[in-house]
Amino acid sequence: MEALSAERLVKVYRGGFHALKGITLSVKSGAVFSLLGKNGAGKTTFLRIMTTQLLPTSGTGRVLGYDIVEEAAEVRKRIAVVPQESKPMYLLTVNEHVKYYLMMRGFSMLEASERARKVIDDLDLKEYANTLCMKLSGGLKRKVLVAMAVATEADAIFLDEPTTGLDPIARRLVWDVINRAARSGRTIFLTTHNMGEAEAVADGFALINDGELVAQGDVGDVQRMLPYRMRAEVQVTASNPEELTEFGEVIVVGRRLIVYPRNEDDSKRLYEYCTAMGLKVSFSPVGIEDVFIRQVVARGADEKR
Repeated sequence: MEALSAERLVKVYRGGFHALKGITLSVKSGAVFSLLGKNGAGKTTFLRIMTTQLLPTSGTGRVLGYDIVEEAAEVRKRIAVVPQESKPMYLLTVNEHVKYYLMMRGFSMLEASERARKVIDDLDLKEYANTLCMKLSGGLKRKVLVAMAVATEADAIFLDEPTTGLDPIARRLVWDVINRAARSGRTIFLTTHNMGEAEAVADGFALINDGELVAQGDVGDVQRMLPYRMRAEVQVTASNPEELTEFGEVIVVGRRLIVYPRNEDDSKRLYEYCTAMGLKVSFSPVGIEDVFIRQVVARGADEKR
């Protein structure tokens, strides 16, 4: 069963800016799905439309079987959302924030208190339970918002850049809570520009760039989307990228130089070359980041030529 589906979704803002250019995708129930892309790609616009915060210019969308325009009220009853720009209320404690939010959604005081206690423990917020949100760091405030959404046990939970500002340990705690929520039957839809995050938590992903969908599939399908199995990151400051093309495809990403060897022999020759030239090189299997690099970064560079 599909928890979320969009068909040819378009959003045009005033002035003629096309934020979405006909997005079509679907998400299975009980999955963790990640919408990936660089800042400004259209991720937040898509999430806001699917959660009934924005009207689409054209196209259709359904969440949990309900039309996002014609049945928006039914959608809102069944989802929880953490917008990217949201902040907790400064004069409430962490515990109050989660508990009162649940009570506003119809939970009894007793159940709201119990759910708040559990999610605060799960997200390692216990020592801050009675701290005013105004005294928390940016990362902790983000965790409070995630706690509010997850505690609802809504059928579909939408998280816009949920781990922004979190340290690595806190990020992994959030990932664990997200995975547990999905295992209990909830559908989690998150946006991120962190490719590692998508690989760590998502069952499926879609890659959006300039309002268009450029790749989608299950995380396990990544290698089938790429003609390579390995990538090498080479010290860029001391190397001419064109010297490395004999070993595979070469893409410059900011201050990084990525080489995709065609086969095992090319990998070996690249390693020997870098060693002889005194260049640092590291090898790793390809992943979602490489789909992004080849579909977005490399394509953009080709179009500028």
